[in-house]
Amino acid sequence: MADAGLSLVRIGEFAWARLEPEPGRFEFDWLDEAIGILAEEGLEIVLGTPTAAPPVWLSERHPEIQAVRADGRTAPFGHRRHYCPNQPNFHQATERIVEALAEHYGQDARIVAWQIDNELGGRCFCEACVDAFHEWLRERYGSLDNLNESWGTAFWSQTYTAWEQIPLPEGAPVPLPDGFLPYSPNPGLALDYRRFAAESFARYEGLQIRVLRDRCSPEQRITHNLMSLGNREIDHRALAEDLDFVSWSNYPLLAGSWWRSGMSADALRTLKEDRPVWVLEQQVGPLGWELLRTPRRGQLRLLTYQAIAHGAEAVVYFRWRTARYGTEQHWHGLLDYDGRIGRRFREVQELAGELERLRGPLTGGGPAADAALLYDADSRFALQVQPTNPALGYEETQGRHYEALRRLGLGVDVVWPGADLARYRLVVAPSLYVVDPALAHALADYVDRGGWLVLAPRSGIKDRSNAVPERPLPAWLDELAGLTVTDYASVSEGETVRFAGDDLAGEFAGWYEELELEGAEALAHYAEGDFAGTPAVAEHRVGQGLVTYLAGAGSEASLRAIYRELCPRRGLAVAELPEGLEIVRIEGTPNGPLLFLLNHAPEERTLTVDGAWLELIAETSGSGDISLPPHGVALVSTAAVQVPVRS
Repeated sequence: MADAGLSLVRIGEFAWARLEPEPGRFEFDWLDEAIGILAEEGLEIVLGTPTAAPPVWLSERHPEIQAVRADGRTAPFGHRRHYCPNQPNFHQATERIVEALAEHYGQDARIVAWQIDNELGGRCFCEACVDAFHEWLRERYGSLDNLNESWGTAFWSQTYTAWEQIPLPEGAPVPLPDGFLPYSPNPGLALDYRRFAAESFARYEGLQIRVLRDRCSPEQRITHNLMSLGNREIDHRALAEDLDFVSWSNYPLLAGSWWRSGMSADALRTLKEDRPVWVLEQQVGPLGWELLRTPRRGQLRLLTYQAIAHGAEAVVYFRWRTARYGTEQHWHGLLDYDGRIGRRFREVQELAGELERLRGPLTGGGPAADAALLYDADSRFALQVQPTNPALGYEETQGRHYEALRRLGLGVDVVWPGADLARYRLVVAPSLYVVDPALAHALADYVDRGGWLVLAPRSGIKDRSNAVPERPLPAWLDELAGLTVTDYASVSEGETVRFAGDDLAGEFAGWYEELELEGAEALAHYAEGDFAGTPAVAEHRVGQGLVTYLAGAGSEASLRAIYRELCPRRGLAVAELPEGLEIVRIEGTPNGPLLFLLNHAPEERTLTVDGAWLELIAETSGSGDISLPPHGVALVSTAAVQVPVRS
């Protein structure tokens, strides 16, 4: 590991059965030996609490700790994270193993950080969760009268007279476009259960944090490897709140596209903006359980640089050596099954040398962003309950806007409600399905002070109880947007409607709305369909700022065309980038701004620039075009480089 240029090792995250082979008997000798060998080579250590993989003796003694699935079946032993986060006996076992580890290693200077559990998440439907959910509801609503009023339980005679009457909702997703759940839950109940399930894991994480903080040196920081935004069951912000710093697992080939990994990185980085971000699991080779996905040559290096460009302070590869047994036999590491040095080892060794040379130039730097994408967990959960139309999927909608902005060369932060928006020239809030007056006021204040806000369809549809407000839509945002939604069309995902204006043209697919303007001005009108001739894109000037409303679900190409036209009007320059080429601007470095060029395409890409340039990785210079090989990377000084833009 030291010869490969590595400096940080994560160990122990699944080793509960080795650490505690029977209740209360701990065996740390083997771990002591491993830590000693690693430390002798100068490697710092992240020690994982092993609670993601409870041992079989715990399941035998307490079968109730096994999670219950939505269909009522109990999760079997033999996998991982098959536990219920609300089971008291599991909490006791967790405290025992974490306390023992903390007592043994909590003052050990060789341990620089703790990782709690592993990729928390899931939903359980056991009796302990029913009881815990009822207590959660008592704390949230105070009385059944408040709950009944908030959920609107008068509908279908659902009024509750005792907390124990409240069920857990059916957990299966609604089949779209024209299916129905056989027992569709009350939307308020379904949203609150999702909140409760996400908070259950935050509380379970908090249990371990308290144990570690009581016994460990403050120099040993505490983190948890959150999964990417693709994990639809957790509240990333709740899990991050009590951590010393955020880390996450990054598997770009599972994400499906380069911008999805970038979007997750930009979201997780903003959870604790004054703290570092680590990638504690970074794809290094072919991966999969039953089916494999193999990176192309050069992607190991490219994806590492992408993580760094988006703010990662540390990148830890998963895994070191490919396992000869178990479910992840095909999850390849730096070394193959035989443990011999091969291509991936040598690639990382070369990469480590490059990064060592860049340590100085990149010190203090971070990705710059003029635009922000607003990400709201309540809206995501509520759209899981009632997806409405496939074109309105929360993650998919967010992704289309993010991709469109990134492909125009704009820096984008993904931010959360309550974030300081003043530093962004553009804030995009697509599918802001759940709104309350406080959030609406914050957005109005941002616009009034000169910000540019973009809203998309199905904004302001529900309140925090997942009920429709008795207000014009978009609720609490109608005056800010200068319009109301008077009708909408939900059609098959492949059905499109064209719109056009003096400078805008494109199409919406699956969902589009009829607007009545009340102060806003139309930028484009529908060219066909039931709403032909009515506004499809509108803008409203408020104070020193502007609100743009997109009345339909746009494809990435249509959104890119809209932003390409509108951004320069607001002083945001956009670049004409080749397909697959990502640009990340780094600011705050000792020698001024830098520009990461990341070629995610399997073919060479060329960026046309004006003037001379200095490339820091290969330590070359030139002028004019910069060409990158397939999956190539460049880091150039922007003092000399001017990327052609449309302004």
